[in-house]
Amino acid sequence: MTRAGRSHAERDTTARPGLLLAAVCLGGMMVGLDGTAITIAAPWIARSTDASLADLTLIANVYLVTLAVCILPAGRLADRVGRRATFVVGALGFGACSLGISLSAGVGELVAFRAGQGLFAALLQPTALALLSTAFPRERLGMVLGVWGAVNALAIGLGPVFAGFVVQGFGWPAVFLVNVPVAVLAVALVRVAVGESRARPSPRPLRTLLGQRATRVGAVLVAMSSFAVFGLLFLLTLYLQNVHGLTPSAAGAWLLAPTMAVVIGALVGGLLTERIGPRWPVVIGMVAVAIGLVGLAQVSVGSGYWGVASPAMLLGLGTGAWVIAATSTIVDDNAADLAGTASAVQQAASQIGGVLGVAVIGVVVSVRVGDVLGARLREAGVSRPVAAAVARAHDLVAEGRAPLPRGSSEQLGEAIRTASHLAFTTGMQTAFLLSAALIALAAPLGLLLRAGAPERIQP
Repeated sequence: MTRAGRSHAERDTTARPGLLLAAVCLGGMMVGLDGTAITIAAPWIARSTDASLADLTLIANVYLVTLAVCILPAGRLADRVGRRATFVVGALGFGACSLGISLSAGVGELVAFRAGQGLFAALLQPTALALLSTAFPRERLGMVLGVWGAVNALAIGLGPVFAGFVVQGFGWPAVFLVNVPVAVLAVALVRVAVGESRARPSPRPLRTLLGQRATRVGAVLVAMSSFAVFGLLFLLTLYLQNVHGLTPSAAGAWLLAPTMAVVIGALVGGLLTERIGPRWPVVIGMVAVAIGLVGLAQVSVGSGYWGVASPAMLLGLGTGAWVIAATSTIVDDNAADLAGTASAVQQAASQIGGVLGVAVIGVVVSVRVGDVLGARLREAGVSRPVAAAVARAHDLVAEGRAPLPRGSSEQLGEAIRTASHLAFTTGMQTAFLLSAALIALAAPLGLLLRAGAPERIQP
């Protein structure tokens, strides 16, 4: 069924939309906070479980891999067996695995429960969007998606600050224990808020979705937004912690203003999508992101707070509007029978874009650092033998760190740090400029999307 053919009867008219939105936002907030909590809690986990760096990497990545593998099948499962039931299982399972993590004493247990979190998050995330798209009329869905996106962005942005406070005050298990009551509350709200909804049988639902231009373009745009955001966060986190020497919590505090800009952008983007359709919020948002990235390409070793925050806030405003409008083309331009699968496509596109963003941006920075590090070391007065030793460790420099040879004098150490940080910021600037060019070139894709407000449907 096409968007134009979606009928009023396909909505759950018995739903309590406000309570449903609260339940869905609680589920998203739980997953968002948990994603950043593991990063902040990692040093404490390592000390209490004797986990190595490789163990910590496994604990973090097993969640992402499981989520990526399961998210499309989970969307189809929700359509077949029921969206509310799938949401309930996802929320309770995520909460139970969080409890398991808080009680874990070894690496094996942590890996197993993190994989469980990935599985249940895959059930939870696409089902949340599917419930919203079937409970709200499409003329209101833009703003609803804006609120959902704003809450998710706020959870991710506040995650480092919240996790740092909880870990330092109550220990790392408490970060995960918080998820248990949140999961129970989300389940209670969703059971009161909405009845069960299932899809009519539909052969090859994924092929049906991807056969529609709006879905394909929306998925590409969602992936590109995640490419930009995850690449940005990856580089800025390295810059703030390794070049500026900030703690994870302090680095998170630096990023609060850009996060709030994403929140505002998502709300405005949702409202504009309701009023004028997704085309212009996407195009204008992408242009704003490109300009913000050009601004971030001017950041240097000694840049202060506003030198980083100002362009990042512009980027945040653009991202919020862009991703919500693009998401609406996927979940709103498809029949209610495909709501779960459509939501899974949106989530999968976001995950793929984020992975590619970190990978591609990392390669660009590494290559550029390798190109300029030797010259920066010579400019700093580092001797050829020492410079050669530092250049062999250019992978550390690509993380914003300074590989100091054993026994280095204070003067030599300062010279190597200066050269290393200059090389890293040069790589970061190049990555931001290339990302800006890519997004500016892709902005005309937004012109393929619908213009104009959705038709109002009379009961």
